[in-house]
Amino acid sequence: MKVVILAGGLGTRLKLGKPKPLVEILGKPMVLRVVECVEKILTAQITVVGNPINIDLLRTVLKDKNVRFKLQDEPRGTAHAVICGTDDMDPDDDILIMYSDTPLFRSTTIKALVDHYFLKKLDLVFMSGLTRKRYPYAVVYRDDLGKIVKVDEHGEPDYPPPWEYSIGSYILKVGRFRELYGDLKPRERTGEYYVSDIIQLALERGYGVDAYICLDENEYLGVNTVDDLKRAMEILLEREISDMELEEEKKIRFGTGGWRARIGRGFTSVNIKKLTQAVVEHLKENHLDEKGVIVGYDNRFMSKEAAETIAEVLSANNVKVTLSKTTVPTPLVTFTVVNRKAGAGMVVTASHNPPDYNGIKFETDEGLPASEEITNEIERRANRRNHDTIPWVPFTIGVEKGYISVEDFRNDYLDYLERKIDYDAIRKKHLRICFDSMYGSGTSTVQMALIGARCDLEILHSRRDPLFGGRSPTPSLESLSYLMDRMKSGEFDVGIAVDGDADRIVLVDEEGKFIPTNDIIPILWYYLHEFKGKKGGVVRNIVTSHNIDRLCAIHDERVWEVPVGFKNVAEGMKKYDAIIGGESSGGIAFRDHILEKDGIFATLMVVEMLATTGKKLSDMVKEVKKEVKVWYEQGELNLRMTPEMKVGYYKLKERELKEIAGFNVQSINTVDGVKYILECERWISVRLSGTEPVIRIYAEALNKDETSRLIDHMKKLLISK
Repeated sequence: MKVVILAGGLGTRLKLGKPKPLVEILGKPMVLRVVECVEKILTAQITVVGNPINIDLLRTVLKDKNVRFKLQDEPRGTAHAVICGTDDMDPDDDILIMYSDTPLFRSTTIKALVDHYFLKKLDLVFMSGLTRKRYPYAVVYRDDLGKIVKVDEHGEPDYPPPWEYSIGSYILKVGRFRELYGDLKPRERTGEYYVSDIIQLALERGYGVDAYICLDENEYLGVNTVDDLKRAMEILLEREISDMELEEEKKIRFGTGGWRARIGRGFTSVNIKKLTQAVVEHLKENHLDEKGVIVGYDNRFMSKEAAETIAEVLSANNVKVTLSKTTVPTPLVTFTVVNRKAGAGMVVTASHNPPDYNGIKFETDEGLPASEEITNEIERRANRRNHDTIPWVPFTIGVEKGYISVEDFRNDYLDYLERKIDYDAIRKKHLRICFDSMYGSGTSTVQMALIGARCDLEILHSRRDPLFGGRSPTPSLESLSYLMDRMKSGEFDVGIAVDGDADRIVLVDEEGKFIPTNDIIPILWYYLHEFKGKKGGVVRNIVTSHNIDRLCAIHDERVWEVPVGFKNVAEGMKKYDAIIGGESSGGIAFRDHILEKDGIFATLMVVEMLATTGKKLSDMVKEVKKEVKVWYEQGELNLRMTPEMKVGYYKLKERELKEIAGFNVQSINTVDGVKYILECERWISVRLSGTEPVIRIYAEALNKDETSRLIDHMKKLLISK
C-alpha cells in the first residue's frame, strides 16, 4: 500500500501567516501529525503533495521522516493533487489518500478503514461520519437497504438526521483512480477536480464502493478557522485523558515513584516481564548484572506473584535474585541493596495509590531512586520488546539451579537500626506508642524495632488487607481518625502512621492532634541540628512547606528546592550534603542513611527525639514554631482529572496571572507544573500527578482561610471555560 497526503491548502481563513498544513497544534504542525498517524499503523511509502508556496517548508518540517514530495504546480483541486502524487506509481498499487488538515483522526480509525477495504475486497472505500451537525462536506446518500447511492460534494442533506458525510480519507487502486479521473469533469465554478466526484463516478459505474463510518465526531473536525484550531487543541488534550486507560494497558510509563498501573489493565504479567527484561538489559549494559538483584513486595493483591515473575525472568537471564521471604517495606529493599552491594533493587508496590493499583519501583545499586535518564531508557526498552522473546523459567527451577534465593531481609536492617538509633535512651523511657500500619507491609518490621527498644506498642490495622480497608493507604488527616481517637485516650506518648509500603510517615501528638509531614520535617531537622549538633540544610520538593526555609534561615543554613519525585530529593541531598530531604506527602530521608525515603527510620528517629529530649511531641512543635514566629498553613486539593480540567491546566500555564484571590503574583516557577509566589511569602502550585489522573493544588498562606481562598480560586480557574 502507498499513502498520499494532500498538503496544498493555503489556510487563508486561518489568517496565521503560514500555509495551513504547517499550522501547529500543541507545538506540532498538522501535516506532521497526519504523517505520524499513518506511521503508527502502516509501513508504507508516504508521498506529500505540496504547492509552489509551501513545498520547501514541507521538506523542512518533515526532514526527519521517510517521506517523498510531489508538486502540484497549480491549484486544480484535490483529485488533480492525487494524480500529481501518484504519477510514478504502479497501477496495481493500493493508495490511502488523506488530507493534511485532518490531524484528529486516530491511527486506529485509519487502520479500521484499511481493514474494511481489504477484508471486504472493495474497489473503493472512504471514511464517513454520522452527525446531527451541518458540515461543509460531501453528503452521503443510501437506499433503503443501506447501500450508498450518491455522494454530493456541495449539497445539503435532504433526509432527517443523523446525516452522513464523507470526511476525508479514501482507498482505491492507482489504476482505478486514473481511469475515473480521465472521465472526470471539472466543476464549472472553480474548474477544479474533487476526490468526492471520483466516488460518485465509481458509484455510477457500479464499482464496489462502501464507507467505513467513524463514530467519534471529534476525529473529523477539519481545521479551517481559528476557532477550529482552538477546538482541535482542546480535543487533543481531552483525548490524552480518555486514552489514559488504553495507554496504560499498552505502554509502561514511570511516574515520580516508579511504574504504577491498575491491576489487570496495565499491571499484567506481560508488562511485568517486559519491564523486568528491560531492567536486565540495563544491568548488563552497565556491568551490574553479576551483582544480582534484591526483590521485595508489599501487601497488595498479586504482589507476591508479580515478585516471583520478576525473579523468573531475572534468573532466566542468568541474573541472581534474592527474594524477600515475606512482604517487606520498600526501605528495607533499598537498605538491602546497599548493604549487600547488589546491582539493583525491585519492589512490587504502588505505595499510597488506591487498592486497584500495583506497580514496581526500581532502585539503583547506590540505593537511590532511578533517575529519569535511567527510567526513560527502561521504558524505551520495555515498550519495544516483544513478549514472546523474553527468557523465562519456572520459579522452582530458578531456585533449584541457585539463581533464586528466598531470604528474610529484616534482621540485618533491625541490627543496623540499633547501631544508628540511640536504643539505650529509648529503652530507659519505656515510651507508649500507638502505631497505625494502614494494613501495609511495615507492620512486622516496625513492631520488631519498637518492641526491641522496649516500647509499649499498640498496632492498629495490622492484618494484611489488599483492599486497605476500602481506601488508599495514605496516612492523612482524613484516613487516621481512629488513630487520633485512640491518642485522645491519654494512654500514649505518640501516634505514628506509615503508608502502604512504609516509606512515608505522619504523626499524631499525645493529645490526638494530627501533625503533618510539613511540620515533621522542621521538627526533625531542628532536633538533629540543635540537639545532635549536625550541620547542614534541607532539600525539599517544590510543593513542600516553606516553614523549613524560615527555620533554616534563622540558623544560617540553606534550603534547596527541587521538582516533585524523591529521586530529585535524593540527588539534591547527595549534591548538597543536606541533613534531611523531604516532601510534603510524607517521605523523609536522612544523611548517613539510605538516600531514599524511609518511614521506619523516621519512626525510630521520632522516638529517639522524644526519649533523648524528654519533651512531649506537642512541646517540640511549639518550640519550633516559636523559633519561626510566623508559622504558615498549607492546604491541598486533589482533583480527579477530567478532559476539561486538563484543557484548563494547559490554558493556565499559558497565562501570566497578575493576582490570585486578591494576592499579587511576584514570580512564577514552571519547573514542575506552575507555582506562583505571592506577596508576603504566600504561594500556590498546580501540577499533574505523575502516577494517577489527578491534578494537585497546593497552597501556603498565613492561615487556613487564606489557603482555602487560594485553592478555591485556582479550582475555578481550572474548570472555567
